[in-house]
Amino acid sequence: MDEILYPGPQPEEAVGAAERRDWRETLRARAEDILFRWDAGREKRRLPARAFLLAALLVAVLTTVPTVYTRGYEVTVDGQALGIVSQKSEFENIVDRVEDRVGEILGYDYDLTCDVSYKSRIVERGEISSLSGFETYLFNQVDEVSKNYTFTIDGQNMGVLADATELEALLDELKAPYRNANTVSCEFTVPVRLDYSYTANGDTADMDALRELLTSNSVEAVTYTVRSGDTYSAIARSHDMTVDELMNINPDASLKSLMPDQVLTVRQNVPYLSVRSVDAVTYQEAIPAPVEYKEDDSMYQGDTKVLDPGEEGMALVSARITYLNGIEEARDIQTTRELSAPKTKVVAKGTKERPKTMAKGNFIWPVRGTITSRYGWRTLFGVSNFHGGLDIAVRTGTSVKAADGGKVITSAWHSSYGYYIIIDHENGKQTYYAHNSKLLVRVGERVYQGQVIAKSGSTGNTTGPHCHFEVRVNGQRVNPRNYLP
Repeated sequence: MDEILYPGPQPEEAVGAAERRDWRETLRARAEDILFRWDAGREKRRLPARAFLLAALLVAVLTTVPTVYTRGYEVTVDGQALGIVSQKSEFENIVDRVEDRVGEILGYDYDLTCDVSYKSRIVERGEISSLSGFETYLFNQVDEVSKNYTFTIDGQNMGVLADATELEALLDELKAPYRNANTVSCEFTVPVRLDYSYTANGDTADMDALRELLTSNSVEAVTYTVRSGDTYSAIARSHDMTVDELMNINPDASLKSLMPDQVLTVRQNVPYLSVRSVDAVTYQEAIPAPVEYKEDDSMYQGDTKVLDPGEEGMALVSARITYLNGIEEARDIQTTRELSAPKTKVVAKGTKERPKTMAKGNFIWPVRGTITSRYGWRTLFGVSNFHGGLDIAVRTGTSVKAADGGKVITSAWHSSYGYYIIIDHENGKQTYYAHNSKLLVRVGERVYQGQVIAKSGSTGNTTGPHCHFEVRVNGQRVNPRNYLP
């Protein structure tokens, strides 16, 4: 009866669908034969009852064996049984993959030198082994490679480490200055990866060298977008610059004008690994008072006077602020809730026509030429001194024009300035025009913007013909370049 339960040895090749059907048909035929014999000889009791029961059991087995059992191959490598695969080709493919990968790591073709054998078995389907286990075993047989942490920045291999604990701590340390209680995300701007994978032995990186590289900085020129409420001094201070340094690298900028969304070039230390962080914040922000203008014919055009200052309102704002290396990059307003409404500001606006000689509040260039000496410290005749204006080289006799309207308060000779003129613009500002060859206006005259007031020359302490142009605000010399278009 044993031959009914077990179909006997099977060939080494994988059992195909047709073979499995033949096996089941053979068992089914045997079971049907037993049942037929039971029905035919039941009255004579020639067939034992246990044969009938056995046939019934076979019918049940026929419906369960194919779903529980399958043909498998026990894989043995160098005498060690590794597990069971459904097909020999599965393990052969794993060998090929391991050889290819080791070859990529080492840089040359690699062949596994191991003795592989297979033994055919009928096994439960759950006994089929995980293919990844075979792959790990084969990799571990290769003495030339081992598992390590591969460190890459933006796809570039930075080195291999046996232990990543110190590097992970360093990466967290680089992000730490940009994290606070409001931070919702903090990531490097380029992909930074630590992959645990097989590498060639002996490729371990120097952690001290990695630390020195990752903590290094470079000074670079970057752009900064002006936000409402910014000032030149605040922008310069936040980037470790002076206002003069900021203005020098932004020659088109003017101290008189700073507008939201204006883009400035700033200098800042840029870390080797830049960090972009996002903070979720809630803060109160003033709501500007709306302005109502009332015309006043007793005031000159362009003049204004506040009649009622009004009052700013207040809003509660929730926003997400994006920072690049701690410098605000973008602000996304999520919600705004008004806490108090603003009150209207009332301003009187002059409508009376301005006299031609009245200051407009903005300057024009007195002459057009090459700037030969800027505002600041310089060495002249071997002596270092502070130069309080701009020297603009022009030919002798070039027309010198008033930078703005005002009253002439000086038109005279000076040992250093030579023939020079001072115009008081009656708004806290005065302009100086020195080294002229001829003066064309007298003290007390009122002049208009663009009026020719002198002819250039090289009188006084000069090395050649030019116009020395100087601006003073409330009696203090300032950089004229900041007031010119």
